Amino acid sequence: MIKLELPPKPTQLTDEFQAIKTQEFVESGKTKNVWNVNWLKDAVFQMAFGKCCYSEIRLGEESKYMEVEHYHHKVKYYDEVMLWGNLFPACKKCNATKGKHDTVFEPIVNPFEDQPKEHLIFKSYRYFPLNSKGKTTIDVLALNDRDHFVNPRFKIGNKLAEELEDLYENIDALNNPRKNARYLYRLKSLLKQGGKKEEYAALVSTVILQDVNYQKIEIELKLKSLWDEEFELFKQELLFCALI
Repeated sequence: MIKLELPPKPTQLTDEFQAIKTQEFVESGKTKNVWNVNWLKDAVFQMAFGKCCYSEIRLGEESKYMEVEHYHHKVKYYDEVMLWGNLFPACKKCNATKGKHDTVFEPIVNPFEDQPKEHLIFKSYRYFPLNSKGKTTIDVLALNDRDHFVNPRFKIGNKLAEELEDLYENIDALNNPRKNARYLYRLKSLLKQGGKKEEYAALVSTVILQDVNYQKIEIELKLKSLWDEEFELFKQELLFCALI
């Protein structure tokens, strides 16, 4: 989970439109998916760069379709059923697991308002809480579910570690004019995977920054004056996303 910025609401989501749809929801017995409007779903989809705002799973791929999740539960807080800022992009697993949890009574991390790294850290491909809100978030969303989340994180993290190990083992390429550019491009491509728009950004950035081989490579690049502005931008992006 990473910090997200809430974009401006769609121009079509006027106060009048919200009122009409909210009334429809109430009249349906609070069962009608009044938010099931293409332009609104498209806007929600873009809020977290096409990812689940909680798990960071890429949505719209391999049947991982987006569900519009209501941070404050739609039935109990029906007046917010169409409120911009209460509609989140989520994967089916997170939305279903969160269920009817009352986030007013017992808040979980809201990535559009909270800084996740103040509440959560990553260790051994699992989330760990820094406080009660962090613990509630992990429990309510089942973020450490082995099959859905931990095992996929392990595969991604292990592949990153292997690539960084190989890069360090071949660091002599920096002394070879023919191999130098290719080596730097390969490293930058790997660091880019930890950007906020990428799937599992918090995981990838945390794994990279904590990897001993990466740390040694960074030192070597700086000693050789090869740590350029682009590398620094990648590093700042990693620091932004990492849960450390």
